[in-house]
Amino acid sequence: MSTKPLAAVFAALIAGQPALAEVGAFVSPPVTLEGFGVICEVQLQGTRPAPDTLSGLLNLVDQDRPIDVETLQVPAELGLSFGIRSSLTAGSAVPEVTVVVTHPPMGPNGVTVERWPTPMNFGETSLNLFTFEHEYELAEGAWMFQLEQDGKVLLQQPFQVTAPGTVPAVQQACFAAEIMS
Repeated sequence: MSTKPLAAVFAALIAGQPALAEVGAFVSPPVTLEGFGVICEVQLQGTRPAPDTLSGLLNLVDQDRPIDVETLQVPAELGLSFGIRSSLTAGSAVPEVTVVVTHPPMGPNGVTVERWPTPMNFGETSLNLFTFEHEYELAEGAWMFQLEQDGKVLLQQPFQVTAPGTVPAVQQACFAAEIMS
């Protein structure tokens, strides 16, 4: 048994933050949660540097792309994306937030936290996703998406990544053509 996940839980408790297994979703003004779940396939519109991520790059996608399946359960399948869509409440001004994604250890160094800045503009939605692009990213267990501003968590949405083929709604929406053939 690895001690790294336990160390993360203890560090969170010491810092006054609840352990991942003990937290649920919440949203604090001025952010609004517009949706969450799985997107079957995204079309990349480019990349930008994201040094605090395992890959070092952030995929840029259409911010208006709808979520295909609203779910907290995500099967660990290459090509799937999952995450959150958020916006600002009327009259709010938040030029930028930090997206923080916490997940089971992955990669050769056992990375458990990835973060990147993202703009937030009133009247626009912000779609923040994680896409399973590599085998080492298929980390089953508790995942957490958070939006932070100046160290304060404004939005938190947990997910559970499960074994491939274990979420029927996702299988039907994303892989029905493959299942039928």
